[in-house]
Amino acid sequence: MVIEEPSRRRRKRRLLPIVGLIGVLVVGFGLIYGSHWLLNPWVTVPGRPGLTGYWQGEVTVAPGDNRRVVLHLKGDPPNRCQNCPDIDGEAKVCGATQHTTYDVWGDPLNFRGTRFSLKIRPVREGPGRFLNRLDGEWDGDLIRADTEITVIDADGVARSTTSSDRPPDPPLRVELRRATAGDYRAAC
Repeated sequence: MVIEEPSRRRRKRRLLPIVGLIGVLVVGFGLIYGSHWLLNPWVTVPGRPGLTGYWQGEVTVAPGDNRRVVLHLKGDPPNRCQNCPDIDGEAKVCGATQHTTYDVWGDPLNFRGTRFSLKIRPVREGPGRFLNRLDGEWDGDLIRADTEITVIDADGVARSTTSSDRPPDPPLRVELRRATAGDYRAAC
């Protein structure tokens, strides 16, 4: 029979609340993040691709002006803020004479995220042709999104394809397929 020393027993008793607190924190964070992925099935998790991730495709911004589009969508972490968008990210549109980087943010429009609406804003302003939104559908391996073009003249005047001073152009359709982080980094 082994008899523990009194000081050893006291140390064990002092460590028990600390170990218990660490256990509660681990379980709590597991529940918070686990419920985030369960309640947001459009978020990518290992073994299950989602709307979030890397995408690439092409858009025609003017006749004869086709540009490569790469998109990186991220699901916002749980508990960030009450009214923050559920999706954020960045995009690049690569053309022969103009390369543009965009901030992207928005929300899924249904529980599974198969429909979504994203706002898109160029990081740098200046003359050129720019995308100004992405409203689309996601079916697993393909994103189909409608977008509009804003043209900014050299004097800073902006015209949209839906401006009221002329008949609106039909929305442009963009099709994006899964890509990798390497594809995103190598673009432009």
